[in-house]
Amino acid sequence: MMMAHDSTPNRPELDEASVDALESALQTYLVGAKEIATLQPALRRIAAEAREKKMTAEQLLVLLKDIWFRLPQVRKTAEGESQTRMLQSVVTLCIREYYST
Repeated sequence: MMMAHDSTPNRPELDEASVDALESALQTYLVGAKEIATLQPALRRIAAEAREKKMTAEQLLVLLKDIWFRLPQVRKTAEGESQTRMLQSVVTLCIREYYST
C-alpha cells in the first residue's frame, strides 16, 4: 500500500531518536510481544513531541502509518485481518496518547 507524500511546506518532523524508538517498539510488537503495552512508552514519546511541535493528530497518524508500512515484517507479509487489527490497536493507542494531557 502506497501512502501519498505530504508536501506541506515546513511541516513539523519528529526527532530521529523518537522515530527510531517507535520503529524498534513496533518491531518488537510485531515479532512476538503482541501486547500493546510494549508500545506505550514510544507512542507516549511521539505524541508528546508532536504536541510540542504543534503537529496535528492527523499528521502524527500519517507518520505512524508511514513507519508501520516501512517495517520489514509488514512489507513481507500479505495484508490481512490480523495485521489490520494490530495497526488499529496501535492507532487507537496513539490517538489516546496524543489527546491525554
